[in-house]
Amino acid sequence: MVTACLLLLAAPVSAAQTSARQAGDERLRALYESAREREAAGDWGGAESLWEEVVRAAPEDARAWVNLGVARNRQGKTDEAVEAWSRAAAIDPKLAGAHFNIGLAFVRKGEFEAAVPSLRRALALEPENEAARRALVVALVGTESFQEASREIAQLLARAPRDAALLELAAQSFMRQRRYAEAATVLRRRLDLDEGTSELWTIYGDALDGASRTPEAAEAYERAVRLAPESNAVRYGLGYLYWKLYRYEDAERVLTEVLRRDPKDARAAFTLGDLYLTRGDAARALPLLEQAAREYPQEFDTHFALGRALAQAGDAVRAVEELRAAVKLDEEIADGHYQLGRALMQAGRKEEGRSELERARKLNEAKREAESKPTTKKP
Repeated sequence: MVTACLLLLAAPVSAAQTSARQAGDERLRALYESAREREAAGDWGGAESLWEEVVRAAPEDARAWVNLGVARNRQGKTDEAVEAWSRAAAIDPKLAGAHFNIGLAFVRKGEFEAAVPSLRRALALEPENEAARRALVVALVGTESFQEASREIAQLLARAPRDAALLELAAQSFMRQRRYAEAATVLRRRLDLDEGTSELWTIYGDALDGASRTPEAAEAYERAVRLAPESNAVRYGLGYLYWKLYRYEDAERVLTEVLRRDPKDARAAFTLGDLYLTRGDAARALPLLEQAAREYPQEFDTHFALGRALAQAGDAVRAVEELRAAVKLDEEIADGHYQLGRALMQAGRKEEGRSELERARKLNEAKREAESKPTTKKP
């Protein structure tokens, strides 16, 4: 949503919008007027040439440097524009427009860390500059300074509580902090403004799911699918939520459709395969879980599920291989050792099997002991 929120940002401030500094001679006055005329006509190349003449004649004219930067920026010469604005800020450190323009240019380039100091300076000089505050919010989110971003967003929302872009940015900040309940609240306010996009409904669904409101999350994803019926990613998200809610018939229907549209979708293959495995249908689960394990060879879950399916199908040798791969990826999951122990016993390797089962028992005991200890909240 950062890209969308750039629409919040105003155009660079042009010092030519204010009265020119008394130049002291007729030539400078004429250059100022000619440059303004070129700007009004959209002739930014011509304006750049004239402002260059001004700064050659009056190199300490900070406002002329600002205007030169604007003319360059309008032509896509961002780096040269920043140089001009930096010169202006060096000449007159209290020229808020120069600092704002520098920060805004960096935000638009995605160089958020570089943008923050200039935007903070612009706001220190002009606390009521809303455009600078909005640009600072984008930069702070980009640098993952979420708490500060949230404070700035709160100030902006206090003045514009129905600002759609601000609400989206607030939601993004909350989501990145895993403050899902707050993100859901903000997104609900945003979606009350209009129908919203499929993307907004999916983010709302993710926030609801993160806030343990999964049935409502599924409803949000259903809305998202209606708005973007061709999106396989959104459709998969709905199928996953159905699976999570044990709505297996709905999940099977949706995930089957995802794979019909894209047979190579390994996430859908894994989720549908795991669904079949839960039902005890190893024959249907196996090809799907094998596909997922090939696509995600470094995931515990894919090897673990495939190993269980192979064990159910009676292929104890391959089951042991897959479950060993799973345990190697994460040795602290008790169920991994438990299922590996059972597969080893099934393969006739009793001693190894008992060792893995004992390992699973100890991990479970350690987990229960840790969970039984009282926790003390820090004041």
